[in-house]
Amino acid sequence: MIKEGIRLSYDHQFLTIKDFVDDLHIADYTEQTKADVVKRSVEFHSPIGPVDIKHFSIENPFKLDISGIEFDNSSFTCGNGNPRSQCESVIFPTESNESSWVLFCELKYSLNPSKNKFHLTKAIKQLYKTRYYYYQNGIVNFTNTSYLVASIPAQKVPFANFTISPSNLSKLKRKRNIVLKLINKITINSEQLLG
Repeated sequence: MIKEGIRLSYDHQFLTIKDFVDDLHIADYTEQTKADVVKRSVEFHSPIGPVDIKHFSIENPFKLDISGIEFDNSSFTCGNGNPRSQCESVIFPTESNESSWVLFCELKYSLNPSKNKFHLTKAIKQLYKTRYYYYQNGIVNFTNTSYLVASIPAQKVPFANFTISPSNLSKLKRKRNIVLKLINKITINSEQLLG
């Protein structure tokens, strides 16, 4: 369902879908390589995570077939060709249906906890927007639980200087079927649930 929706709405993204059956690790090399001759950006690593950068991890103990897209500046564009605000990747069960989860991930590489409010606020906006693009095009719907994950791989969880009230988290789940998490690792429990 999700793959087919991507094919219909974003055929250029469909061509970049990668499939996995093991643990998946997501890293963003953009800042680390911006002065290098060879630039790198968002990368998936499976089954072992990279050793040259901290990263976000998706544990897949049941070896569920999963698919993902590493977004780039041409993944979502305005009518004039300029890139739209977006997160860095999307992951979902390969054989998805109306009750499957979908995970949108944004990484921020900051060592300074005093800047967490700025970075995490920006990350959450990017996550909401990307989920909206998929929701607006019918790729996901209300019955697909959307996990919006903001990660700061260089810091320990819970991230200092930023909180979201439990009532706001409950309201998001109830009204939009969104689970917002500020974490560096998540586990796939089933095709319907992440933990």
